[in-house]
Amino acid sequence: MLNIDKEASIFVFEKRVADKLHKPKRKETITEILRFSVRQLDKLKHPKYLTFYHPIEESSYTLAFAAEPVTGSLANVLGYLEERLPQTLPSATKEYSFLPLEIKYGLLQLAEGLSFLHYSCKLIHRNVCPQSVIINKRGTWKLAGLEFTERCNETDPMTAVPCQPFTSKLPKMGQPDLDFTAPEIQFSSMCSPYSDMFSFGLLICSVFNNGRSLIEANLSTTTYSKQLDLLEQNLTELLDRIPHHLQEPVQSVLNIDPTQRASSQDFTMIKYFMDPSVYVLQYLDAIHMKDTTHKSHFYHSLKGALPNIPRKLWYQHVLPSLSSELQSSEVLAAALKPLLFVIEESSFDQYQTLILPTFRSVFGMPKSVQASVTLLEHLDVIMKKTSKDDIKSDILPLIYTAFDSTTPQIQSAALHALSQVAGYLDENAVRKTVLPRTKQFFDNHSGTKEDSVVHVQANALMCIEKIIDKLEKTDILDEVLPMLNKAKLHDPLILMPVVRIYKHMLGDKRYGLTVNLLATKVMPALIPVTVSPGLKLDQFTTLVELLQEMLDHVSKSQKNKIKLEKLTTPSIEENPSNHLVDQNIGYPQRPPSVVQNIGYPQRPPSLRLDSRRTSMSMEDVIQEAFNNSTTSSPDSNLLRVQAALPGRRHSDNTIQPPRILVAPSSPESHLSRGPSAGNLQTRRHSSANTQDINLTFTTPKTLTTLGVDHLTTTSQGGRRYSATALYESVGGGVTSAGSSTSLLKQIGSGVYHLFSSK
Repeated sequence: MLNIDKEASIFVFEKRVADKLHKPKRKETITEILRFSVRQLDKLKHPKYLTFYHPIEESSYTLAFAAEPVTGSLANVLGYLEERLPQTLPSATKEYSFLPLEIKYGLLQLAEGLSFLHYSCKLIHRNVCPQSVIINKRGTWKLAGLEFTERCNETDPMTAVPCQPFTSKLPKMGQPDLDFTAPEIQFSSMCSPYSDMFSFGLLICSVFNNGRSLIEANLSTTTYSKQLDLLEQNLTELLDRIPHHLQEPVQSVLNIDPTQRASSQDFTMIKYFMDPSVYVLQYLDAIHMKDTTHKSHFYHSLKGALPNIPRKLWYQHVLPSLSSELQSSEVLAAALKPLLFVIEESSFDQYQTLILPTFRSVFGMPKSVQASVTLLEHLDVIMKKTSKDDIKSDILPLIYTAFDSTTPQIQSAALHALSQVAGYLDENAVRKTVLPRTKQFFDNHSGTKEDSVVHVQANALMCIEKIIDKLEKTDILDEVLPMLNKAKLHDPLILMPVVRIYKHMLGDKRYGLTVNLLATKVMPALIPVTVSPGLKLDQFTTLVELLQEMLDHVSKSQKNKIKLEKLTTPSIEENPSNHLVDQNIGYPQRPPSVVQNIGYPQRPPSLRLDSRRTSMSMEDVIQEAFNNSTTSSPDSNLLRVQAALPGRRHSDNTIQPPRILVAPSSPESHLSRGPSAGNLQTRRHSSANTQDINLTFTTPKTLTTLGVDHLTTTSQGGRRYSATALYESVGGGVTSAGSSTSLLKQIGSGVYHLFSSK
């Protein structure tokens, strides 16, 4: 009962195949030959020979043993025996074709296998032919068919020893293949290691001759002799199909004289095999016998050799060796680099079917720091070949696990990896897990200057760059902008992600990058970096373009703001360019240049006086002025004003400049007396100085629709204005202080009606 825990090939021989021999003794001979072959393989245990898994098992009807997985024999692949022997192998074997590198490597394997057999084991194979060469699943050629081995001369291994030639008296299946037999065996019944080299030369020719040997005896010794005479001619015709550096060695081993043939050891040293790619394939076949140090050193250099190896051999030969190392934590970091290169160059289907089944175990297994960093830093390579379901089930848990590490290298690599999978993260995970952890990594490495710390900050910023679209405005203002302010901008690795983030935020108002932040926080931090000596030309250009864009943004915003404020400000009351302010009395005065007379014909002007609101009516004020005009005191000609409100200072009761509204009138109608404009000085009422006052009522063009006139006054000598002078100016006549009382009453009544008209 076989108990095999790994993939294997089962070789089965059915005893009934020998039933046609009819002689029981011959049947037993065939069975014994097969048993001997399996025992020989089990003893050798050499990488150039078929690897034996389980000893032979025998029943009444079959013989069976287990070996490494195989594709078929060289004879099966070449197709020569397709019609002569039962074809039990898959049909794909018939369509198998060799690459030049496969042939080169396969022939070297056979040459080294013969060298080991001749010099180490002191054995002669005697049956080197395509049927004895097994091609395993990885495409490696292995020697088998040790049924007819002979022991070498003990004194001199290269000296010939007696052997059995091919004869019709023995079962044909119980003898070596006559088409690949050396002439000294057939004619002299003597063999040596050189006999194997002659057979090896015929095998090489069959590879380049569509599987046919240069000697086709058809199991006839007579035909064999005739074909041997044509050997040199047939070889000459075939040489053009044999690679140049292999032609001379083949001619050497096919020499009729055994002593003129190259030995197996010399044959391995020919120029044809001097190919680095061949050595790589050789080392991979024997790497399971190497220690951890040798394995790691080889895998580190393997990535550089892979481009020279055909892709067919990547999956057939290289990948199985790499897959066997994935469970070793010591070698995993080194094996990941060439494996990731193979993944990057593979198609989606090749990755899913050939690589992922064994590679998936790496995601969840414990790994060294270097292995974790290598995997995380190259996660983008895996992402391109991975389905969305596998990303969520395998890759995201890997990143979240790396976030819990306290090693700065793993933290930095995790941030870099996270930027690659940002599109697969939901907003809740970004805000609650990714952003807080990213900010924590950034803050923990803000005060030092080590290279690893710089990389952590740079990767943190690149992570923010990828997830910023999934953040809320509050997250950006509270978390992201403080990170950008703390960033070490003088290092280009950190500067460029910051520049890209700011540039992205400028394009959308929802990020909260206001004009005030640009002018007070962002630009002052970026401008000094422009003179940093570490910047390259392209980095400097990108930075300056960003600053210019920010300045344009600030300029545009501020211009629009100023224009908007100017439009919303009243042109008369608030705009200082539209009026003058008298410094003494504190109210606006229209410039003389804009004063003009506007009116409508046949309508008297209507005036309205707007003055300070007091507790006395206008009628009371005028009546009081009239009553005081008849007194004989020195101040009898002055206008006196009573306190408007209880408790106010007497100095506050000053005459406020009246605001007079003029109804539309004809352009010719205007009031004019004395100088056109002046300033009404504000003085206390107790002043006894008298001064004439000239009033002019005008209507400026700019305010025609409003019907607003200003009262302009001119004072001379800083004296007070008497009520009499005011009445005279309004009345249109000139009187003295000594005029009759009736005239004053008449003028006062007119002023009253004039000022109170609507």
